[in-house]
Amino acid sequence: MLEKPHLLIANNTDDVIAWIKKQNCLLNETIEPYPEISSLEKFVTYHYWSNSESVNVFQVKGTAHPDYIGITWIDMLKAGKRMPLNLSLLAENPDYYFQKTKKEPVMHYTKINDKIFISGEGNHRTAIAKVLFYCTGDAILHGVEYNEYQIDFKLKELYEKTKSLLFRKFPHIEIIPENRILKREDTSGWKKDYYTNYFKLINHRKNKQIEISGNELETIYMDFSSFNILKSFFSKSIIKKIL
Repeated sequence: MLEKPHLLIANNTDDVIAWIKKQNCLLNETIEPYPEISSLEKFVTYHYWSNSESVNVFQVKGTAHPDYIGITWIDMLKAGKRMPLNLSLLAENPDYYFQKTKKEPVMHYTKINDKIFISGEGNHRTAIAKVLFYCTGDAILHGVEYNEYQIDFKLKELYEKTKSLLFRKFPHIEIIPENRILKREDTSGWKKDYYTNYFKLINHRKNKQIEISGNELETIYMDFSSFNILKSFFSKSIIKKIL
């Protein structure tokens, strides 16, 4: 363990960067892009929000900030636009990174399935925390505003394939992904929402609309993909309701 690592990081930043680059550690991983959550929201099955969460900072893999995607976490000590100010604050108050109260200014993390991303403020402080904790042997950063989503990516892929087939064969029938909340658990400062996913099928020629489940969507896709498409297609009661 280094003596007074916060001062070493703040005052001898170039030396720390050079030292870390010789190590086989997570700080040399490149920062990944944050997925576009708006394209995933209809495939959410679970959402957890906390006003103040404790997170293993080494599990943070990426960011929504376009300027920092593709560089390494250790290079953030030089690339961060406000890094000189943040390093100065580190030298003055290293306890900030170990306090269990909510971080001010707010830090925003979002977990999508098994990866955590910086989804708002906190890029500079995350990079500093990673380096500081690597030196001290710590891992947990407290007081982060936190969202966690479980996304059914397989269902999203099935929807996209079915939509493509519909567009080619029945362009007047539109498919729209939707979800609705099944249950909420919450008290002050946190909540958990559980969702069910479904789809709207709309026949624009006949002004008809039905709802189908994910399992029914799979049945429709398999029928589309079969050799005798029309025979299979028209035999299904699901499709009869919309034609």
